[in-house]
Amino acid sequence: MEEKQILICDKCKVEMKEYEVEFTYLNRSFRHKVPRCPECGQVYISEKLASGRMSDVEKQLEEK
Repeated sequence: MEEKQILICDKCKVEMKEYEVEFTYLNRSFRHKVPRCPECGQVYISEKLASGRMSDVEKQLEEK
């Protein structure tokens, strides 16, 4: 069983929670659940998300 990693906002020192966040690229938007600080709104984007899903969406939008 994999243990969930707890992320702490460096600025606010509070635990980040999962929120659905809207991302915009080339005037197009998509939503994805990511850890976000409930106080300041800072978002954590993992390397896996940046090089995987987000990279795929960028490529698809650039082809249009």
